[in-house]
Amino acid sequence: MIKIAKLKFKGPMHIGEAGLGLEETSLVIHSDTLYSAIFRAWLCLFDEPMTDILLTSAFPFVGSDYYFPRPLLPIPDFTAELAMEYGKAIKRLRFVDRDHFCKWISGKAFDIKMMLAKGATVAKTMLTVVKPKVALDRMTSSSNLYFVSEAVFAKRPEAGLFFLVDLKAEQWPKFQSALKFLGEEGIGGRRSQGYGAFEAGFGESFIPTEPENPNAFVTLSLFYPACEDEVKDSLIAYRLVERTGWLEGTKGNLGMRHKRILMMTEGSVFRKRVAGALVDVAPESFKSHPVYRNGLAFTIGAKSEVAGHG
Repeated sequence: MIKIAKLKFKGPMHIGEAGLGLEETSLVIHSDTLYSAIFRAWLCLFDEPMTDILLTSAFPFVGSDYYFPRPLLPIPDFTAELAMEYGKAIKRLRFVDRDHFCKWISGKAFDIKMMLAKGATVAKTMLTVVKPKVALDRMTSSSNLYFVSEAVFAKRPEAGLFFLVDLKAEQWPKFQSALKFLGEEGIGGRRSQGYGAFEAGFGESFIPTEPENPNAFVTLSLFYPACEDEVKDSLIAYRLVERTGWLEGTKGNLGMRHKRILMMTEGSVFRKRVAGALVDVAPESFKSHPVYRNGLAFTIGAKSEVAGHG
């Protein structure tokens, strides 16, 4: 069964790489980060691994409007005149509201100007703020100036992030408990300073409407192919993102980075429904147990004129 989970943040959130210099933060919590955080919370509460769950990345919502990643599909009926007028704005567009997203993946024409106006709402209600910080050397007391970028969500209209969850009905109560527990601990970076805490909300079945007889599939999560044959002759359009991070156990950060890997981003398009895989990213020196990064694909059917061309 597929349901919706909402993250209503109590303060700022930071999803990004820690370190000196100007940082960036994201308005998306990628599915691998989300999975790892919930898995750890589940393990803390129930002392057992979380299994048989599929989830999307977490995308913005504003009030009752839900936003999805821009699909890497041609816009239906996108003329040269429309390209001249809106091409640059569309390239900058990151999120598409649910109604226009459904039309886009169904191959139905829609009002581009209205879609861009709806997309601009995200920028108005979810701000990225850069704040200066000072790091002190413990030995010399010398200071280093660095910057932290944080996402701040509006309260009116209420804004936050949501994601879709596909799991068995009997697992739902445990999932709710794990997400509420994670909300108290926080998600993302700088949690010890109060970043990333949220109130968890839940809703009934929720998924964009698929077109009949789809000939393409759009990812709503990150995707790591299980093998080369899974994507052979299936790729239509995709982008890659490098994934890295720190190893964390039930007692916190283990002080080691996991292996860097590349995954295909949300909005990537394939000719067939892909499944993906969990990939072990444990560093060579870490022998205690596998460290899995979630590359399982959450896909939705689509219509594409280019799907028949390979």
